[in-house]
Amino acid sequence: MTTEEAIRSFIEAKPDLSPFTLAQYHRALDYLKRESPEMPEKPEVLRRALNQVKSVWVKDAHWRTWRVFFRWCHWEYDTHNPMERVERPKPPKIEIKALEPLELANLLAATGDNTIERAIVSLSLDPGVRASEFGRIHVRDVGSDTIKLLGKGGKQVSVPISPETYHLLQLLKNGGSQDLLLFPSRDGLPLSRFAVYRIVRKCMRRAGIPGPKLGSHILRHSLGANYIAAGGDPFSLMKIMRHENIATTEKYVNLPSHVIIERHHQFSPLREAMRGAQGVLIKREVEEILEKKEDIA
Repeated sequence: MTTEEAIRSFIEAKPDLSPFTLAQYHRALDYLKRESPEMPEKPEVLRRALNQVKSVWVKDAHWRTWRVFFRWCHWEYDTHNPMERVERPKPPKIEIKALEPLELANLLAATGDNTIERAIVSLSLDPGVRASEFGRIHVRDVGSDTIKLLGKGGKQVSVPISPETYHLLQLLKNGGSQDLLLFPSRDGLPLSRFAVYRIVRKCMRRAGIPGPKLGSHILRHSLGANYIAAGGDPFSLMKIMRHENIATTEKYVNLPSHVIIERHHQFSPLREAMRGAQGVLIKREVEEILEKKEDIA
């Protein structure tokens, strides 16, 4: 079997891939096909191909796609999986950029009376709606406490929304048919993720928020970071952000030092122990006084 034939079968077996994931798969697998026209059996072929990729981020993306591809081939055709012995590249750890509460307030204020802009910013921040998911939301998907999203892999999930977001979406629905798109483009088609990027970037620039990467995904990061900083737990955050692995959620647990100090002051067991110790000492003093009175009597 040639690599091209295996790739064609692999893509055909996954009709529910999002356009973004499909494009990523094509980039990685087209490169694999060029480097190895025949299905490789040895890991050296894959290692050599990866080592030729200059960007460590692209190298890691190729590795992740190839891992899925060769696992599928092993399951489908009982072929050898050479990726089992190819070590994953290690991109440098990067600090997650998230907006501070004041920046988020300025961002919401910058939307003004534009209901669509405010709804997109709110949904990006409140339940962490991804840019690619806005165009697939219908009026019927909005509930009083949740909103249904068609996420990665075509899976429909319900995520919580705040009462403020629900009220905002009610204004946006404006009594429309349940089958209508909640965020249509000007020509009535689903709003693209690129349009969402443009809207969020425009609002951020209007709010005076600096940075080269101004998009809706920074609001997902802001949800994670601020949720934990405000006292939320990573397990409920994992469900809200729809992470498959708690390790993905735990990257938001790196709190700023001042928050850690405040939490320490609030939850350290020493303070309660000291209160208890003080109560024990007072009790002993009272008992000693009563014993002395009994002796005198």
